[in-house]
Amino acid sequence: MSKIEKTEITAEQVAQWKKEHGKVFVASADGHKAYYRKPTRKDLSYAMTLQNQPLDMTETLLKNCFLGGDAIMHEDTDYLLSCSGDLVERMISIKKVEVGEA
Repeated sequence: MSKIEKTEITAEQVAQWKKEHGKVFVASADGHKAYYRKPTRKDLSYAMTLQNQPLDMTETLLKNCFLGGDAIMHEDTDYLLSCSGDLVERMISIKKVEVGEA
């Protein structure tokens, strides 16, 4: 079994990422933490080309938005499946709009 490297991220690094990217999301489990930025329109567009392959779509989105920390969170299938729900939903915030006739 290979050793899993853990990467420590400082509060200063997180603050820098927030300045650069706005929102920063953290996924954590079993002592691992991975940090992700909000996806851009380009990230979403590319990920949507894989919409018929949901796991690949989630993995692609997380890899493209990964800032640092423990990559195992999107490389290990069990962690990836856990991230595919809540984390991705929080990363892709959709505004509620009202539509009506003018």
